[in-house]
Amino acid sequence: MSYASPRVWLGLTTALVAANPAIAQNIGTPLGRVVLGWGTEQVALDTPQATTVIDQTEIEQQQATTVGEFFDQVPGVEAIGSDRVLGQTFNIRGFGDVPAGDEGRVIVQQDGATQYYEQYRIGSFFGDPSVFCNIEVLRGPASATLYGGGAIGGVVRFETCTARDYLEPGEVSQLRFTLGGETNGDGRRATIAYAAAPSEDLELLFNVTYRDSENYVDGDGTEIGGSAFDALTGLISAVVHLEGNRQLRFSYERWNSDLDDTAYEQTGTSNFGMFLNAFGNVDRDTTDQTLSARYESPEAFGDLEVTFAYAMSSVEQTNATDPFGFGGILFEDTDYGYTNVSLDARVANEGLQFGNLDATLIYGATLYHQDREAETAAGDLVGFHPEGTLTRLALFGQAEVDYGNGLVLIPGLRVEYAMHQPGRDDPAQTIDTREEVNVFTVSPKLAFTYDVNTEWGVFGSISQTQRAPNLDEYYSYLSGAGAPVLPATDLDPETARSVELGFTYSTGGLGGQNDALDLRATAFYSRVDDIIETNPAASATEPSHINAGEAEFFGFEFEAAYESEQFFARTHFSSISGRNLTTDEIWDQTPQQNLGFTVGGRIPDIGLEYGWRANFYNDIEVDGDRFGDYQVHDIFVDWRPEGGLLEGSSVQFGIDNVFDTTYQNSLDDELGRGRSFRLTALREF
Repeated sequence: MSYASPRVWLGLTTALVAANPAIAQNIGTPLGRVVLGWGTEQVALDTPQATTVIDQTEIEQQQATTVGEFFDQVPGVEAIGSDRVLGQTFNIRGFGDVPAGDEGRVIVQQDGATQYYEQYRIGSFFGDPSVFCNIEVLRGPASATLYGGGAIGGVVRFETCTARDYLEPGEVSQLRFTLGGETNGDGRRATIAYAAAPSEDLELLFNVTYRDSENYVDGDGTEIGGSAFDALTGLISAVVHLEGNRQLRFSYERWNSDLDDTAYEQTGTSNFGMFLNAFGNVDRDTTDQTLSARYESPEAFGDLEVTFAYAMSSVEQTNATDPFGFGGILFEDTDYGYTNVSLDARVANEGLQFGNLDATLIYGATLYHQDREAETAAGDLVGFHPEGTLTRLALFGQAEVDYGNGLVLIPGLRVEYAMHQPGRDDPAQTIDTREEVNVFTVSPKLAFTYDVNTEWGVFGSISQTQRAPNLDEYYSYLSGAGAPVLPATDLDPETARSVELGFTYSTGGLGGQNDALDLRATAFYSRVDDIIETNPAASATEPSHINAGEAEFFGFEFEAAYESEQFFARTHFSSISGRNLTTDEIWDQTPQQNLGFTVGGRIPDIGLEYGWRANFYNDIEVDGDRFGDYQVHDIFVDWRPEGGLLEGSSVQFGIDNVFDTTYQNSLDDELGRGRSFRLTALREF
């Protein structure tokens, strides 16, 4: 049974908004939030690409077990793989696959540190939802200028909390305790956070979270094996204010999950005939660490920002079972790891004059180094998960030229030089696997915004983005039938060319009230050439990966939000058509058509907010498999008393998947969670 047409649902949402006028103070919608990752601070609605900001209030209301749940109401974005904490990666506008060996064609950062992890049947991002207070999604390749050529789909930016996210104005310190739980999987969470501003020049935050859960079940009550977990997370944050409006921000986050006898596969479950959970179980100790030091200073030549970032993800696997009894390197005791180190320096120079034109210029450089490691008890894992290093130097620049008549042009250019070096040789091979590969890529763009009047605006961009092959694609090879398979050191970069065009509308005072309504509609087209794929004909004379594909994508996104003091409503719609031009079939990373909305109300006098969220997905056929349409409904209540003995307390209650729907998203390798009751209580001192 297919859901009603998008036009019907958009009409319903509009009617709900129009039918609920309310007296309000000045209030903004989610589309009016400030985007920090565009280069200069911009309101999301004013950027020349589709951008979404998820703020601290939304993060807390979500009561999320995994970070992927934050994106349920973001058009064109999905966390894919499975709902397991070790099984998620990201897809934006049809770019992003499981496993994420191609960088997912999506760049992920945490406090400026690039997060990258790739391993067989494991997700790509690990972290606890409780440490984040701001999340930004920049959809489309126009973001490649500032973040890198891997941003074919876009960028996801996570920002951890600081003391100021907790402290009220004038407050010197705060101690908060949070307890939470959910019924599906008997999940539990406890957080202790201490925020302090001992002087005007120093802010400190300490956060410790412990979370655990048994296996969750799907809508039919079937247990999802290997989804049980426990994790301990710590966050230390410090902000030092220096003379002359200079600032130094430091953050260190560590996440660890040590699981015994968990499922080898975390992105899904493979059942081959009589073999259920075909890859068996393993003891897996996973550690993720992120350190960031950011210096900001106003200088004569512009506002300087320098970020040193370190991110390390490691997985130690032992005692793997071997259901097939064939043996093999997959089941050996193995240490996997990625270390990513970067130094980024950029300058934002506002108030420049080019003739009669006002302009802002952003320019800088990034030095990035990645180290990939894999070592088994039986020897180096060089052919299946090759070790190596990647060093990348990038120069970039972006200008915002204001013509004074509502038109702003934003040209941008990024050039990258990447040096790939393989790790240790496999002594069992007679081929040379140690060839160094250097790649030069160019990513230009031209974007614009145009304010037609105070309410209507138009925006768009044309861009080219190049993604250099990664270590896995260059140096992987396997041994079969007594013959080695060649590595693929002759690969060309993937090249994506994209066009994006949209309009915005923003108004307030509807029906004489003091409220706000914002909306944005975006259409885009992308073509990607020289797509890198595994080579089905790999042999002693054929490489393991080849530039085998071309694909094109048409898409449309719509999002709208209404806010007043007593009522709010939000809706989004995303439709993406992706086609593999080589095989003339649907692109296998194409997401299902999706419509979602949230409707809710507030009682300000008692600090109560409540609402209903819904997501509708249309059916799709991918690689001969049909995924049916489905819908998931949630309800939530958030109570934050603003006076009396309970001031400083809050309670969040929610029911996820209210109707206990059994479903599988086309980008997931596992059925989704069934109904779950969630409750979180917080107390501040």
